[in-house]
Amino acid sequence: MNIGSLYQNKKYCWLVYPSKDIAQTIAADMPLLSDTAMMYASAAARWASFCSNKLNCTVSFISPSTVFVLLEQDGGYCKILSTNGELSWIIYPESKEWKDDIEEVKQ
Repeated sequence: MNIGSLYQNKKYCWLVYPSKDIAQTIAADMPLLSDTAMMYASAAARWASFCSNKLNCTVSFISPSTVFVLLEQDGGYCKILSTNGELSWIIYPESKEWKDDIEEVKQ
């Protein structure tokens, strides 16, 4: 992925975290969750609520067709700015087959 480029998730919901530290905590404590893109918003909402309660923060998700700008990438962690102005982080493990869900938006 390229810093400053626009991207869109096509098919899956992706959890978004308020900071890289929170994303790293999820990856360390619940690796299965950090390695999964969710097909259904209902599942993403349940996991976001669970993570929010567990970590005492606000975890949410982006639905399919969400456009965002990649601001920073540190290994498998990406800082994004959504079209509604929210700064957040996603876990983007490049080794997973579903990483192709995120594609660059061609203008």
